Amino acid sequence: MQDHDSTIELGSVVNAVTALLNQHTALGLLVGILVGLLAYFTVSKLIGVRRSTGGKSTVERQFRNVFAIMDEVRRQSIIRYYMEKYECGREEAMRRAVDERQREANRW
Repeated sequence: MQDHDSTIELGSVVNAVTALLNQHTALGLLVGILVGLLAYFTVSKLIGVRRSTGGKSTVERQFRNVFAIMDEVRRQSIIRYYMEKYECGREEAMRRAVDERQREANRW
């Protein structure tokens, strides 16, 4: 009878420990997921900020795409030409060059 009582006590202790470990495991998994998501979003924001500040403006990216077949010297020459022609800044010159190129392309 005493063996039976100790087996029941041991079984209940094992069940209690298993339930506790399952709770700790689930809690640990949940905390791990939350920390992982927080780290992911933090790193993605840092990379996004670095890309946007170190990157080029929308106008400049569009200008580079439109005039991609030209070398850098030629592109800079086009920008200077439009800056002098319209007496404007660099961004405006690139925008005007792209607009004019698109008008020429649509003419045909």
